[in-house]
Amino acid sequence: MDLLSNDSEKYGSEFNEHILEQWKVCVEMANSNSERRLTSNNIFIAINAAIIALTSFAPDYKSIVMSLVGIIVSTIWINSIKSYKELNRVKYQIINELEGNLPASPYKYEWYLINKEGKYKRFTMLENVLPCIFIVLYILCIIAQIFHLICPAS
Repeated sequence: MDLLSNDSEKYGSEFNEHILEQWKVCVEMANSNSERRLTSNNIFIAINAAIIALTSFAPDYKSIVMSLVGIIVSTIWINSIKSYKELNRVKYQIINELEGNLPASPYKYEWYLINKEGKYKRFTMLENVLPCIFIVLYILCIIAQIFHLICPAS
């Protein structure tokens, strides 16, 4: 399937103007998706912070269950990040293809410049670290709780 359903000759004189308008809509949608992604991350951070706060470090089974819930929530968070990443990848691929019909390609050029020196760290890689840290904390909490249940202090 091709992005463009008509060429400029078949479409008519407004072809370039409509390509530009569609490009603007796609850029707005990509920005909106990025905002939803940040909001989603903030919600997952709040949920994990609440679970950590509810997980008492007194040896009981509730803390183990809450830690398991935290691991599940963090795993869902990682999958959410992957989903948003894929959605953004496709949106920017469409934007780049539309730019091929415009006089300039700012997004494509921006990525060229960013990747030119190889110093750019993709946000998704950094973004995945936080849920992994929460998972490690939950695992440590489970281990500590099991240890206290098996070997109670005298």
